[in-house]
Amino acid sequence: MQLLLKYLKDIGIDAKPIQQEYGAYISTTFYGKYESMAFGPQTPFLDPDNYLFGPYMAGELKNQSHVNDPVLGDMLIRQRRTADVAKRREVLHEIQRHAAKQQYYVYAPSGVYIGVWDAAVKNYGPNLGYDWGGRLLAAWLDR
Repeated sequence: MQLLLKYLKDIGIDAKPIQQEYGAYISTTFYGKYESMAFGPQTPFLDPDNYLFGPYMAGELKNQSHVNDPVLGDMLIRQRRTADVAKRREVLHEIQRHAAKQQYYVYAPSGVYIGVWDAAVKNYGPNLGYDWGGRLLAAWLDR
């Protein structure tokens, strides 16, 4: 957090950290209820639509920056309706370029998930969410 505050100050943003307990964060800040600027954990998703639609579509619960951009909204709907992989990728790139110009969100570097497990562990896979227990309940050792 100290580095993030320093980097923001380097570009002219004087931010003051106000910590929240996780439950308070999820019920307020996570859903765009804050006074000026917010920074916090986000759900890791596996599909581009999850990263884009909720945060950028007008009226969506996860639209934390209160984005209301009709051009972007049309592109978000178009990428959902495009079944061809190559054409959908083009629309997603168009969305990225548009969103980058607008800067509705300023993203910090993202972490890297690394999953390693013994070959004897069966029916298990990396989990990018918060449900480790459910994954472990389904796993078994094959020795």
